[in-house]
Amino acid sequence: MENQETLINLVQTRITWDTVTFREKTKTWKTTKNPQTTSKESQEILESEKTYKEALAYIKDVIAPEFMKVYPNKIQINNTIAKTFFVYSYPTFLEWNWLSPVINWDVKFDMSLFVYPIDSGFIQKYLKKRLTQLNSERSINAEKGLVNDPAIDTQIQDVEELRYKLTRWEEKYFHLGLYITIYAESEEKLNKIGKDIETILAGRNVLEKQSYLRSEQGFISTGPFCKDELAVFRNMSTGGLSTTFPFSSSTLSHDDGILYGINTHNNSLILFDRFRTENANMTVFAKSGGWKSFAVKLEILRSLMLGTDVIVIDPENEYKPLVDQVWGSYLDVSLNSSQRINPFDLPEGLKDHDEKPGDLLRSAIIDLLGLMNLMLWKMTAEEESIMEKAIITTYSLKWITLEDDSITGKDMPIMKDLQDVLETMENGGSLVQRMEKYTTGIFSGIFSNHTNIDLKDGLQVFSVRDLDDMLRPIAMYVILNHIWNKVRSSNKKRLLVVDEAWNIMQHEDSAKFLFGLVKRARKYNLWITTITQDVEDFVSSPYGKPILTNSSIQLLLKQSSASIDVLENIYKLTQQEKYILLNAAVGQGLFFAGTEHVGIQVVASFYEEQVVSTNPNG
Repeated sequence: MENQETLINLVQTRITWDTVTFREKTKTWKTTKNPQTTSKESQEILESEKTYKEALAYIKDVIAPEFMKVYPNKIQINNTIAKTFFVYSYPTFLEWNWLSPVINWDVKFDMSLFVYPIDSGFIQKYLKKRLTQLNSERSINAEKGLVNDPAIDTQIQDVEELRYKLTRWEEKYFHLGLYITIYAESEEKLNKIGKDIETILAGRNVLEKQSYLRSEQGFISTGPFCKDELAVFRNMSTGGLSTTFPFSSSTLSHDDGILYGINTHNNSLILFDRFRTENANMTVFAKSGGWKSFAVKLEILRSLMLGTDVIVIDPENEYKPLVDQVWGSYLDVSLNSSQRINPFDLPEGLKDHDEKPGDLLRSAIIDLLGLMNLMLWKMTAEEESIMEKAIITTYSLKWITLEDDSITGKDMPIMKDLQDVLETMENGGSLVQRMEKYTTGIFSGIFSNHTNIDLKDGLQVFSVRDLDDMLRPIAMYVILNHIWNKVRSSNKKRLLVVDEAWNIMQHEDSAKFLFGLVKRARKYNLWITTITQDVEDFVSSPYGKPILTNSSIQLLLKQSSASIDVLENIYKLTQQEKYILLNAAVGQGLFFAGTEHVGIQVVASFYEEQVVSTNPNG
């Protein structure tokens, strides 16, 4: 296969070179002042033209089948048999999206729609003549004393209504040709598929026939040639024609969403708007190299175009090229960085909101206790009690108490202030010793200074790549808390992307904080995307499964055999869905939104791929 692709590439390169050579020589020959050319130049031009035509013929030979045999009712291409059907009759009324069962048909087929606009004046003359015939027929029946035929009355009503709409330009008239070519490896299977399609269409009062004695013309009509060689069509008004729109999908298709990929089941577009759902939190699972970050970065890029702010926690410095392209903010959270976040910050209250500063302080104390459990390892019940009192005292020394009505203009405490308070408290010595490395020791500065960054519009990425493994979960906890404080201060449409979320799930307190964020984020128009390749580590946490149940959107790309059973238990995967995830190509998988499950192929334009690609080999 690789040798064949190499051969084709070489031939294509030769064609390009020879085409340019031929065109340049022809151009020189045509534009020269001397109309006479030497025999040598003429010979070179003729040889270039001959080489060009020979190369084109060779390409056709490469892509052409080994043989093709045409029968009266079918056509055989190598080992595949094909039959073509055409629709010859439609009901008076066509329901919207009536082609959906055909589009979602799980067999190999090609379908073509040929639409020919008809001059309204011509149709008006025809309808006038037809109306005269119908009225005459009704009058003759009345003179003979026959019972009035309701079918004639219905036709007269339909013709008059159509004439009225055509006159007011509410409708136009078209000829519609609809052809379907099915494929199978055996005659028996082909006949079964043919009966299935007849049943599907007949259920909607749409009648079809096989193209006998015109199998070759039918095959060409459904190929990518834009040739209607069958020329079997029926009259169709604008209203009826609109129901045949072939790219409508009954699942995961919104009018104002962004493109997530191609529906691999019917090749329709998956256009989806997360913000229109009740719960737009999303989880992304894939093995390494499965395009999970690639897919999420595509979503980020397309969401930014619609005015959505995006915040990312980046553990591997993967989002820097994307930030550079969209002029976002890239914040390096490390010991050597000058950018700092103060974990003691409180959010500003929303306008016209019931939440009081005292409530914000109470929530901050709970979050800080979780942070201290991470920083100082697990505290005992006695140490937690001491720490809680110390935190409350630390805030009160800055004139911030549970009874305050406003925190505007007040300074926030820092980690060193908490250490100073603990030094004055009985039995606080152990806590002080463990805290010193974050205030005056090797980790000093990173969490013990005032915040000097601010969340801006557009894309903002927090990089934690250069942090020690021991500091990384602490930093992610602090960053999440900082983001949450800012989000609560302004109600704006935002996405928060937590890459490699298994890092957070390894520790109970950070996992609990992320779970709380997922549950409360909807209230502030924030939706969270968690990305991980370690499914087992993620769900083994007591907060892993609750995060999944609070995320109604899932993107499952290529999986390993070790993780597929875990996903099967969580999402109740069918055997076919398991097979898809285990054998999926790069960028392929399943997209879940609520109860809707579809196959997906993540696609990107050339420019998008250059921006979001994480391939180390380019």
